[in-house]
Amino acid sequence: MGTADTVGLLYHVVTVGSLVVFKLAVLVVGYLLAKLGHDLLIKGVSGEFKFKAEFQGTKADLISASPGIFFILMATILIAIGILKDKPFATRVTSTSTSLQSGGERPLEPRPPDGKPSLPPAPPKEGTP
Repeated sequence: MGTADTVGLLYHVVTVGSLVVFKLAVLVVGYLLAKLGHDLLIKGVSGEFKFKAEFQGTKADLISASPGIFFILMATILIAIGILKDKPFATRVTSTSTSLQSGGERPLEPRPPDGKPSLPPAPPKEGTP
């Protein structure tokens, strides 16, 4: 296994590891919100709230006398989005060099010696062949 392969493997493990940590963090925070909502329901805490949402002409109103229901609803939405939302990635290692590319990155373009990025050519002016 060459240096490029080892670096690529480590890069892949870090990428996958960060996605796993993110999804686990969403689960933990969602669980804590749901537990808070459950505890509020069990203790009988009351307090009226209104929740209104409008998305593309569709309206939703939620009126409740229990904040526990609100926390359980938010935990459900958070966990559903965190688990179902796909985070695609791709790790590619070229074996001729140690350059790496991730699926979401643009490949680096070489810069001229002065360090300034090169500009695209100007369009031709009207009337010139």
